[in-house]
Amino acid sequence: MTLSALRKCAFVLPAAALALALAGCKAGGGPEAPAKAQKAAWTPAAKVETAPAKAELPPGVRRALAVGDKSVWKQRGGKELAWKTVKLDGSIAEVHGSNGCKAVTDLSSYSPSLGWRDCSGHTGSHKIDKRSGRLFPLAVGNTESWKYSGRNDKGNTWSGTRSCKVAGTANVTVPAGNFDTYHVICREMSARYDYWFSPELGSTVISSKAPLPGKKSSRYHRELIRLEPPA
Repeated sequence: MTLSALRKCAFVLPAAALALALAGCKAGGGPEAPAKAQKAAWTPAAKVETAPAKAELPPGVRRALAVGDKSVWKQRGGKELAWKTVKLDGSIAEVHGSNGCKAVTDLSSYSPSLGWRDCSGHTGSHKIDKRSGRLFPLAVGNTESWKYSGRNDKGNTWSGTRSCKVAGTANVTVPAGNFDTYHVICREMSARYDYWFSPELGSTVISSKAPLPGKKSSRYHRELIRLEPPA
């Protein structure tokens, strides 16, 4: 697999479905970018209609999950995608998607996934080498970053960095309803991710990915339709 191909193989599962971030693309650090470039890197991944939050938000805390929990999302074009929790071990969870993707993630933040199988034809894993900062409980200005190394089933390896920050608050409307949210932005070498997290639900309600300016990467946009407790 070429570096170009690796940069296209990042997948991020809906944060409401355990905040998975399947970032199998090479991402790196390097010298600090000029202020203008840094601002461009943190611009939103998708055009989302927002309004000022209606009230001051409490700290953003994730809802407690259980085996059998499911979230259903609307994708571009109106197609639905569901994620179901099948295993839990502390903050580590395995989720299965209605698209056949299976993934393992640390629920404690928007970190890269620990593993993925049959996700758009990709299988691999990540090891978190270093973690700094803290996003949760969400509050404006919080930051967190991860340095990680990865390997796929073809034997290719890579390393990367993901950096996230709570950029602000906003009111958004999705199929699940109208919510005041925290806006969290994450970036890697070739892509940026935007999450709108509702403290009311304890879940992300919008999840988006887009290439950074001048970069090549996959893109998606998902909005929460509903959360389903275990049967």
